[in-house]
Amino acid sequence: MKDVSERNVTISGSGRIEGGTYGTVKIAGSGKVMGDLTAEEFKAAGSAKVEGNLRAQKFEVAGSFKCEGDLEAEEAEAAGSFAVVGRLKAKELRLAGSARAKSITGGYLRAGGSLHVEENVEVETFRLTGAFEIGGLLSADRVEVELEGRAQAREIGGEKIVVRAGQKHLSGLLSTALRFIFGTGSPRELFAETIEGDEIELEATEAKLVRGGRIKIGPGCRIERVEYTETLEVSPEAVVKEEVKG
Repeated sequence: MKDVSERNVTISGSGRIEGGTYGTVKIAGSGKVMGDLTAEEFKAAGSAKVEGNLRAQKFEVAGSFKCEGDLEAEEAEAAGSFAVVGRLKAKELRLAGSARAKSITGGYLRAGGSLHVEENVEVETFRLTGAFEIGGLLSADRVEVELEGRAQAREIGGEKIVVRAGQKHLSGLLSTALRFIFGTGSPRELFAETIEGDEIELEATEAKLVRGGRIKIGPGCRIERVEYTETLEVSPEAVVKEEVKG
């Protein structure tokens, strides 16, 4: 059933709408948008697909969602399986579950679960608990990662970068979700070619080069070369092949 009132659309059960400009679009069940969509608000619970680009002030989905083009929003929140074939841009982005995109740009990004990005992630704040695979650069003023699986990026850059091995004993829904996504035996480790920042704290990280001002290399790290300008601390449980003070 589909109701249309003043360009507000609600799909209940199963249905589809043509692309266009709307006020509010709500999907409860299974819904499809045929073409590009612009809306003040887009909300979906269940299964939703946009066969084009999507622009919205507020975006919120739970369940399974796929956008065949680019997605741009002021505020975006997704829980479940979330995929953007094109570029994802949001001032505030919160993800829980499994998320994929070609690239991500914006302000604040908070993710819990698994994040896969083909190209670059360029945001002001990047906070993630779980695992990620970024094909290019991860760039943020502040990077905070709590590893609950394998993480990988070609380069990581920021003012402050903190990477910690995940908690061994998590409780509640987060623990159940992470075990389901990654399995109980998934390695908690970050791999990167280059990590560069003003202040860097690392655990369980393997990198060719770490460069910065104040650097702490914690347990489980294997670093080929560290270049620092101010201070360097290396855990006895870490391996650094070369240290250079500039």
